[in-house]
Amino acid sequence: MIFKNILKFIFPSRCIICDTVLPYGNKLENEYLCNDCRDGLEFIKNPTCKKCGAMISQADGDLCPRCKENMPKYFEYGFGLCRYNELIRLSIHKIKYQGRKEYLYFYGKMIAMAFKDKFKKISPDLFIPVPIHKKRLRERNYNQSGVLAYVISEELKKYSIDIPVDENIIFRTKNTTVLNRLDSKDRGVELDDAFETNDVVGIEKVVVVDDIYTTGATIDRVAKNLKECGVKEVYFTTIAIVDNL
Repeated sequence: MIFKNILKFIFPSRCIICDTVLPYGNKLENEYLCNDCRDGLEFIKNPTCKKCGAMISQADGDLCPRCKENMPKYFEYGFGLCRYNELIRLSIHKIKYQGRKEYLYFYGKMIAMAFKDKFKKISPDLFIPVPIHKKRLRERNYNQSGVLAYVISEELKKYSIDIPVDENIIFRTKNTTVLNRLDSKDRGVELDDAFETNDVVGIEKVVVVDDIYTTGATIDRVAKNLKECGVKEVYFTTIAIVDNL
């Protein structure tokens, strides 16, 4: 503990949104966020879409307008930590393009804590991160979804929940265009033949892990490939979900 405190004094934590140095001695729950950014982070609250987990209004019923219009076919349902807003966009941009891998530890810890009961109820065999193409992996030196999955897996052990991570089941074989620049239809076309899957023996339920759920096209395509190789149930979890509110 003394050594850890010395390290924190020498290498202080930084806010995962604005990168401001945080005061030494912060409580654990405040370790990753400054006061301003903590107030701007919007954690998802009920009611939520029963399919994609996005926040909805009471008038929407069980499904968000996006799922009513274009229901994902292959995953069972999913859940995410935060609404996608400008603060989340900045944080994930730094994770992906500025090497701030350490920011993922906050999100992974929070996902494990917030959804431990859901993970226990689903009781999946594996966490499967959404893969990135080997070219992007060389550029970034890590797959942010893979790092996130490992953090969640390790944190869940604190609650006696053991869900290992497997990055060797599904691979990205197509270096797709940045999908947030495309509409839902074009995303589907771009994702054609984007993944390949190894045969799976004895794996019935998995949770796919990704950073952002936008239209659901990527996760649904991953789920399709997994089910074609023998997985029976596919769920997902993410840092953020884009909603329609």
